[in-house]
Amino acid sequence: MPVPYVHVVFTLPHQLSPLALANKRALYDLLFRASAATLLEIAADPKHLGTNIGFMSVLHTWGQNVLHHPHVHCVIPAGGLSLDHQQWIPPRYAFFLPLKVLSRVFRGKFTAGLKRAFRKGQLVFPGSLQLLEKERAFRSFLRSLFRQDWVVYAKPPFGGPQHTHRVAISNHGIVNFAHDQVTFRWKDYAHRSKQKLMTVTTEEFLRRFLLHVLPHGFVRIRFFGFLANRRRKLLLPLCRPLLQTLASGSPDSVQPKASSRELWRCPRCGSSMLLMQRFTVAELRSQSLERRIRFDSS
Repeated sequence: MPVPYVHVVFTLPHQLSPLALANKRALYDLLFRASAATLLEIAADPKHLGTNIGFMSVLHTWGQNVLHHPHVHCVIPAGGLSLDHQQWIPPRYAFFLPLKVLSRVFRGKFTAGLKRAFRKGQLVFPGSLQLLEKERAFRSFLRSLFRQDWVVYAKPPFGGPQHTHRVAISNHGIVNFAHDQVTFRWKDYAHRSKQKLMTVTTEEFLRRFLLHVLPHGFVRIRFFGFLANRRRKLLLPLCRPLLQTLASGSPDSVQPKASSRELWRCPRCGSSMLLMQRFTVAELRSQSLERRIRFDSS
């Protein structure tokens, strides 16, 4: 579509990794549904965008070191259809939707989904997870997940289709295989994304790689909103003429301008802060002097 694209990533906290590995189909599906429902709900809220959006979600289960790190990449056309489907509405701020709001809503939806799955007996608890079979222990585990913010962040969109079909590690990433050891490249995000080499035994490499085998028939690329399979045939033909009308009426309206004001985020809600008043240097000095005089006199 002839609009800018936004890339938002929803990540599960590491405490959920053992449970996710034991319940891949249930938790990966819940990750898709909770992240999609979060985006659709916040985008439809008139306080933020007030539109029906469409997007593609891609499941990745690995981190740079090939360990388990489940997360979903959502690639979203910037803007959406008005709720009455009569116009295309561009985003209000450069970062599309407030990330802190997305994080908290996502956390709530995912944990609510875990509760439902537990009540319906859809989860298994093998090995060290057996303690969570008891409802009191499981509820305590869920409460612990609320003691931290869940990671939702934005990054540049994918470079092309090849990036959506990645596997945990490609042949290109393997540097050497000799003497029952495998050496591969990885990117250390904790140290400015520095490229490093890691050497592990063959068994450990295979163990890490097999962590990312998905359940048979599991779909790891899904579409939601007006791009959903059941809706795109009806709604995509509505989007294109609306975008043409918008572009012809105001050439800059489709591409949001990232002004410095829009990049200021509220530390509480993540929304864009508004400029209420400007002060010259002389006015600031005058006010500072007045406050100092009042303080000294008191």
